[in-house]
Amino acid sequence: MNSAMNAPRIHNPKLRRLLSKKNVTRLLIALFRTVFIIGICFTILYPLLNKISMSFMDETDLYDRTVKAIAKNFTPQNYLEAMKFIDYGEILLNTVILCTLVSVLQAASCTVVGYGFARFRFRGRGIFFALVILCMVVPTQVILTPQYLNFKAMNMLGSFAPFVSLGLTAVAPRCGLYIFLARQFFRGMPKEIDEAAAIDGAGPYKTFTSIMLKSAIPIMVTIFLFSFVWQWGENTYTNLFYSNFQTIAKTLDNIGYSLADIQLGGGSVVSLAAQMAYQSIMRATSTLLAIIPLLIIYVFCQRFFIQSVERTGIVG
Repeated sequence: MNSAMNAPRIHNPKLRRLLSKKNVTRLLIALFRTVFIIGICFTILYPLLNKISMSFMDETDLYDRTVKAIAKNFTPQNYLEAMKFIDYGEILLNTVILCTLVSVLQAASCTVVGYGFARFRFRGRGIFFALVILCMVVPTQVILTPQYLNFKAMNMLGSFAPFVSLGLTAVAPRCGLYIFLARQFFRGMPKEIDEAAAIDGAGPYKTFTSIMLKSAIPIMVTIFLFSFVWQWGENTYTNLFYSNFQTIAKTLDNIGYSLADIQLGGGSVVSLAAQMAYQSIMRATSTLLAIIPLLIIYVFCQRFFIQSVERTGIVG
């Protein structure tokens, strides 16, 4: 009893509130959440940070046990060698042309289809939208062979024609997701807009092109970004429909074989460790060269992306 009476008492009310059980529990939960988020971010970013560090290293740094993350022999020469080796200028131009074409077509067609599902009532609308949702879960490998046979029968292989036809008809891979996003976006717009446009004598076509389309820029940019990023790293459809067209994804997929052939056929006497180090550096540098354009595009388009996500989430 004497010990309890002699225990120190906290006279500061602010400190007393801070040390209460409720606040301590909140602090522990916040600390756990912070540590968890930092751990997840580190897990996601570590491969990228590792490639950035590796891209500035010399070959000797990779098998030097004293080198962990910071290069001893810092050199930007790896980027010049990688750009020359993969012919970066040509494959970058090819990839940008293909991705832009596909993304613009898919953004336009999916926006129109999503607007139709959101603002018009017609017979079979639920069934058709269920088929759209089904396209989101069906693996692309299931429909890949029929598509290839159809395009081959129409002599459309070896050109942009398959990509154009799939984009215009909104049946390309991931188009089900894009239609769903557009539908959710237009469902969040007030019905009074259509009624006011109808009173002013505007038909459905004019309402869409003059009013709705201006408000749909954020969701169209979002669809464009999703489609652009997917097509940027896509290799299966490009190999199947346009095998002679070189893109960044196709080049990165074959870079290991190209590096091995050059080093084995060049006749240079190099150690196995140095050969593996050189290949690892070239792979890391080439991967970063492929990522940089996507980061630049996101920097310029992130405002529209965030706006569309907010608008879609409100009505989702």
